[in-house]
Amino acid sequence: MFFKLSLKNVRKSFKNYALYFLTLTFGVCIFYIFNSIEAQKAMMHISESTAQMMMTLTELMGTISVFVSIILGFLIVYANNFLIRRRKREIGIYMILGMEKGKVAKILAAETFIIGILSLGAGLAAGVFLSQGLSVVTAKIFDVDMIGYKFIFSQEAFLKTIVYFGIIFLIVMAMSIISVSKYKLIDLVNADKQNEKPKIKNTWCSVILFILSIACIGTAYKLVLKNGIKMFDKRLLFEIILGSIGTFLFFASLSGFFLKVIQSNKKLYLKGLNMFILRQINSRINSAHISMSLICLMLFFTIGILSTGLGMTDVMNKSYKESTPYDVSFEKEGEGSIYEKFKEYGLDIYKYTDEYVEFSMYQHEDKNLTKGQILKNFNDKKLEWISDESPLYLIKVSDYNKLMKLQGKDGIDLSQNQVAVFSDYTEAVPELRAALMEFIKMKHPINISKKDYEVYPKLLTDAVVTGPVSNIVVAIVVPDDVTYKSSVFNTMISFNCNRSSNSFDAQDKLEKELISLDKKYNDKKDLMMIEGATKNVVKSMLAGTNAIIAFVGIYLGLIFLITSAAILALQQLSEAADNRSRYNILKKVGSDDKLINRALFKQIAIYFMMPLALACVHSVVGIKVANDIVKTMGHINAIGNIIITAVLILVVYGSYFTATYFSSKRIILK
Repeated sequence: MFFKLSLKNVRKSFKNYALYFLTLTFGVCIFYIFNSIEAQKAMMHISESTAQMMMTLTELMGTISVFVSIILGFLIVYANNFLIRRRKREIGIYMILGMEKGKVAKILAAETFIIGILSLGAGLAAGVFLSQGLSVVTAKIFDVDMIGYKFIFSQEAFLKTIVYFGIIFLIVMAMSIISVSKYKLIDLVNADKQNEKPKIKNTWCSVILFILSIACIGTAYKLVLKNGIKMFDKRLLFEIILGSIGTFLFFASLSGFFLKVIQSNKKLYLKGLNMFILRQINSRINSAHISMSLICLMLFFTIGILSTGLGMTDVMNKSYKESTPYDVSFEKEGEGSIYEKFKEYGLDIYKYTDEYVEFSMYQHEDKNLTKGQILKNFNDKKLEWISDESPLYLIKVSDYNKLMKLQGKDGIDLSQNQVAVFSDYTEAVPELRAALMEFIKMKHPINISKKDYEVYPKLLTDAVVTGPVSNIVVAIVVPDDVTYKSSVFNTMISFNCNRSSNSFDAQDKLEKELISLDKKYNDKKDLMMIEGATKNVVKSMLAGTNAIIAFVGIYLGLIFLITSAAILALQQLSEAADNRSRYNILKKVGSDDKLINRALFKQIAIYFMMPLALACVHSVVGIKVANDIVKTMGHINAIGNIIITAVLILVVYGSYFTATYFSSKRIILK
């Protein structure tokens, strides 16, 4: 009997709370999709390094999924408690008819179970279907070939989703039973006659708290813009806490302050149903300021991580093309042939290439040969991270020309009285390119051991070694004899794989041989000092980082966005159900349906927009600070990424707003 009654209740209230069910379904779907990444390897032809990066990504997504399940758990518990509170009168009628609290609790638990089973089943079905498309996205990010399409089902993700959400729904069922046991019959029967008690009754107290909130937020903005985000330290933690406190005080005081401001304009306050709308909003914000503060912070996180994260992937993709001029590069500190060292331990480079270039970077004995000779005239704050006192390393022009030839490019001709400025960091830092170009244009000589050398009229920017990032900030290419009084700073070797063999397979084979070599001679310090990278490794590292940024950003961003919109929607739907009698009174005093619809639209629009508006203001500062950090790696297209994020928020947030408005209108006018 209880299950039949619960099923009837779910069916009866499904239209009113369909958004709750759809939100749960979407949450389950997203959870499954982002935990099924490991199974997608079956469709791809990947190298050993790419497989390792995908394993790392899978482990990270598993860790993040614990956090996501907690967020969704709070959403489900909050929504369920919210719905139970709004059904107090119905529960009271059950008890008046003689039903014990325990039996009422069983009905609510059964309703939760039914909704859980339905949403879990629908979400898993949608997740299994939509995850097939994610395989294509993953293959594109890692830039690997698809072996051929086959239907992918991740048993691990399937079971994990059932376990995580099963635990959440069990907790919800238990909390439903506890909630019902605490209610008194008199409170349940008169629930629709009870108003929310305002947390802050004094209007002037609200005004003072509002001013204090603006002061806290403004101070947090000022500090974070001044200090930036170099690392997560106590200073940054203080700025985050100060901004969060300011956000909380803003919404705690907003209802009273907002009402006071509007009331001061009698013409606006008394126009149409504005008085009614403002009183409704005032009551809602006053009782829900904590949830609105959390929603604002979640929206801020969503905007920030999507806008900045998508930009970072663009920067890193561009960086990859510039930092991988060769198939393979190795380097070590000091002098000594890398080729001979590998040969000594059984690795013959000629198995993989017909031609290689081994060269050195030198540090001259002239202690005055520093980057300050080039950059001391440029006081750009964005170049402060480059120390003027750090040595200016030298590259022989003969070595440079060999490296360019290996890339299929032309070298340069230097006179005995001429040097060239080199940097493979200029694409990452446009300000550095501008400074170096200006230095060359000024035709200032570079002094080496009290001798002035004319500067070559062209800035050299082609990378000379393959690695995860550009690594030569500023150096100079010099005539070979200038390095006579110099010590070897480090030695490097670069080559391309044989044209007769598949470069991808050759690099993969070399990676495996190097791993075997490391295991065999892991006690040889001279061998362990040699570091290197293949284009495959760099590509997989970059792709893995891109995938982590993209997937984590989209995963958390969607979860936070859906959670925020769902909570606002549930609150407004419950508010509409409670306020039917108030809207009926408006009808009786002469308000037509058109006027009531307009008032309802304004009320819901203002309620949805307030946390989003403050989150956008927070994001302006957050994105500015984050972009300053990203610029050290390259130029970021902030406008394009912000537009993409805005469209996503408009679609998801706007859909929830539209659905809430039409559902509320149906509840009130039915």
